[in-house]
Amino acid sequence: MELTPCVAYNLFTILVGVSSILCSVQPPTINPGLLTPTQQIGECQSCKIFIDSFKRGLERTKRGKYEGGDAAWEEEKLIKSYKRSEIRLVDIQEGICKEENKYSVQCHHMAEKAEELIEEWWAQDPDESADLYTYICIDKMQVCCPKHHYGKNCLPCHGDHENLCNGNGKCRGDGTRKGNGTCLCDPQYIGENCDQCAVGYYQEEKNDKIKCIKCHPSCLGGCRNGTQLDCISCKPGFVFDINNGCMDINECNDPKICEHGQFCVNTVGSYFCRDCDKSCNGCYSDGPDACSKCAEGYYMKGELCISDIENEEQEKFLTNARFMTYLGLLIATGIMLPKSTTLGSMVGIVVLSYIMGSEYYCMINGHTGLVDLTKFDLFNIFRL
Repeated sequence: MELTPCVAYNLFTILVGVSSILCSVQPPTINPGLLTPTQQIGECQSCKIFIDSFKRGLERTKRGKYEGGDAAWEEEKLIKSYKRSEIRLVDIQEGICKEENKYSVQCHHMAEKAEELIEEWWAQDPDESADLYTYICIDKMQVCCPKHHYGKNCLPCHGDHENLCNGNGKCRGDGTRKGNGTCLCDPQYIGENCDQCAVGYYQEEKNDKIKCIKCHPSCLGGCRNGTQLDCISCKPGFVFDINNGCMDINECNDPKICEHGQFCVNTVGSYFCRDCDKSCNGCYSDGPDACSKCAEGYYMKGELCISDIENEEQEKFLTNARFMTYLGLLIATGIMLPKSTTLGSMVGIVVLSYIMGSEYYCMINGHTGLVDLTKFDLFNIFRL
């Protein structure tokens, strides 16, 4: 079949219409929470999160009521009837875990497991200020223990519950159905009751309580106090001085510590090497002004290593600017001459002297000029 212009136009219109329909279809929205790894927490923590969410629901629906009350007495009646209604419970459950972002999966899972227990509690018409956490998580679901208790049987944690682990740690499994009840000390403490200082800390007594403070950063294997002189030994990168204690070694004093094309940067207890600027062939610091020698394609100008291309561009710019200045001065002189020959002549002589002096200065400093004035004796020219 011959494809006439009319048929071709109709086919094009159909294709455009189909493509616009297909392109307008939005892809299905994916919950980003399902694409992120699930955070691992215990059942007790999950139950706490669920109970906190339920309590927020209680607060959120505290002033809710059925719709339709007109008179004040009728409105009050509706509030009372809503307070213990199944509708309010449904309103609370619909908002459960919605405010929880990090552990929403665990919160919803615990809400499903506790659904019947919550309905049972609700049916008892309880006081909303009652300890719902103890009722659900400890007594009914048995995933948590009371404070300072641990394990499957919720045994008491070891030690004095008034000052557990001397205030320097926590009971393993405290408040959960896990752990062994022993002390898990803070990093600076060791011992069965967290009453000794760990290696790298020294002991200081304050208000009859042991406090462990970190040794100086230069110390290795412990210390007697907090200064460099109190170190038992020094960390690598430090050397012991009888007067000052552990002192930082400046590794950058070794000229071969870094490879060629790099420079050394000393740090406390260590060092690192950094590449020189591209304009350098060896350097002692960062930047084109710290080169030992200039790299190929660069040359030293003052204290900087500048590329030939950059120099040519800069030279061209300065030359153009200089010539434009000369032109402006000559035009100004030409304007003054018809008005006052004497004044114009004097200004002309000054301008010409300035131009010749500038060009001569440029010539002797290696810049391009109008003519090579170094071949002329300017003093003889002025004497003429």
